[in-house]
Amino acid sequence: MTERNLLRRSVVAGLTAAVAVSAVGASVPVAAAEGAFDPMACAGKAVRIALVDGERDEKGLQDKEAEIEAATGIDIQLTTMAIGPLGESIAQNLRAPESAFDIVHVIGFNVAATAGAGLLEELTPYVNDPAKTPADFDFADFPEGQLNYTGYFDPEKGEFGGDKLFLVPGIHSGSVLLFYRKDLLDAAGIEVPQTWDDYKAAAEALTSGDVAGSAMVGANDPSAMLVDWYSRFVGHGGVLMTGSKGDKTLKPNFTSEEAVEALQEMIDILPYSPAAVTSYGFTEAMDAFMAGKVAMWPAWATIAGALFGPDSPVKDTVAVAPVPRNDESFSRGIRGGWGLAIPANLPQENKDCAWLLMTQITSKAFEKHQVMTYQTDPNRISTAQDPEVIAALPYIPAAVAAIEDAETLAVANIPETWQIVGELQREINLALTGAEDAATAMANAQAGAEKILRDGGHLAD
Repeated sequence: MTERNLLRRSVVAGLTAAVAVSAVGASVPVAAAEGAFDPMACAGKAVRIALVDGERDEKGLQDKEAEIEAATGIDIQLTTMAIGPLGESIAQNLRAPESAFDIVHVIGFNVAATAGAGLLEELTPYVNDPAKTPADFDFADFPEGQLNYTGYFDPEKGEFGGDKLFLVPGIHSGSVLLFYRKDLLDAAGIEVPQTWDDYKAAAEALTSGDVAGSAMVGANDPSAMLVDWYSRFVGHGGVLMTGSKGDKTLKPNFTSEEAVEALQEMIDILPYSPAAVTSYGFTEAMDAFMAGKVAMWPAWATIAGALFGPDSPVKDTVAVAPVPRNDESFSRGIRGGWGLAIPANLPQENKDCAWLLMTQITSKAFEKHQVMTYQTDPNRISTAQDPEVIAALPYIPAAVAAIEDAETLAVANIPETWQIVGELQREINLALTGAEDAATAMANAQAGAEKILRDGGHLAD
């Protein structure tokens, strides 16, 4: 039996035997027995946490902050930043003599650059210690797929998975779904697109008056590559990388037929998109759909899930489907999501208190509140299967299925992930604005990515 399987078995047995339970949504004993979990072990201590802004992850913590502080005695100090500045700040803090944050929010694309560089605390001993982990935390409730992305990493091999846990999935996971206005498709007699050819035809037919048939992220923005281009690329059977970083043969396939075709399809859909779509980030695309100006939109499910929220003007007319693909054997989209981690460069007391808080904000009760209130994609199996959650948010089963069917980005296991993404997103935007044609843009992206890989030691000269 592997160390990892032993961990999961011992966690289930050990936590079941522990006498205390988590602070969020459950009662706790007045005094903890010796060797048992003590929810007040860090009473009077501050825990500083940095979360991404703009994806609603901080909302649930703000709701539950007073409750958690009362149950644990911890002074929660929350900082939120947009994804770019957050990544830069975390990178600086992890390499400082001591991090200014006790818990950091790490997107899956940054796991190799953090856990792989030895900058995160290994969490395996914490999970396996009933004196540090509440009895109802139920580590076995996290699905293998998400744990292999925002959980386990093998620093020696530089690969996702393995037996060393560096993150706990949270606060949301996610992949890509097709969001569409069922009333508009029904009125036009159009079936939900199954292929990308179907999608273009539907977008053209649905474009009328103030309503655009399609939207996308067209700006120089990561989602232009990760959602719009990548979904089309893998939906055509594209393979992002060939070779291996181990023998320095890792090479992108950005000039492949599938890569150029995916970008050309984005160009071809421009006449059926909002006029300003080449300047759209995720917020602008979301606003256009929310305002009833868009009929179809492939999007991160966990962010666009707000379309189903109680205050959404389109909540009664929006529906979801898997993103199109041109063959049943092809993938549909990309695996997304975040993990919570503890910097390795902290005093042990900070690490222990950070872990205590992490068990609260990744608990079953906390996640159910977060998902039900803010429509973010769940990380836990129990949340995804909860009848109350499904009744309130009927898109959740489709979102979870999309996560299970998703691909991990082929360059996510190298520290230069975001540099590669940046090359592609810039060239995609140039092509969409008419500065380059699709073939030229992808050739430039290929050249730029190859230089990054050579500089990083993953591709020999």
